[in-house]
Amino acid sequence: MTQSDQPSGDPTAADVTIATSSFSLDQYYREKRDNFRRELPEAARQLKEAGVQVVHINYDGCGDSGQIESVTYLDAEGKSLDPAGRVTITEDQLMDLFYDLTQARHPGWENNDGAYGEFEWNLTADTLHHSHSDRFTDYDTTEHDGV
Repeated sequence: MTQSDQPSGDPTAADVTIATSSFSLDQYYREKRDNFRRELPEAARQLKEAGVQVVHINYDGCGDSGQIESVTYLDAEGKSLDPAGRVTITEDQLMDLFYDLTQARHPGWENNDGAYGEFEWNLTADTLHHSHSDRFTDYDTTEHDGV
């Protein structure tokens, strides 16, 4: 019986799960996706009102560390603009949303050789394109004995 299967005695108590169980990981990633889906429409509304039409987000990770490298906001003419002061969502909050989505889609993207990718969020067309590339070390070994 897992911890979450055990009766708590308190019908209002939340189920407790073991953090390393696959159910817990599934739930964790589902919560990340749900948070992204819940928060994104308000971010889009604010950015559109500030004149942003496209947002480019680039990330990179390896060696157990990963970060968003850049966030670029573009207007209708494709020129960079800074929506700070015209929106209540901060760039850090926006990056947190895209960290959530990246983690939900590609758990461990920052580990070992890591991965990199980019999002192109077109607010006008209401589209989100995500390109993700995993890095890995590969080798080809040939062995010979004798002549």
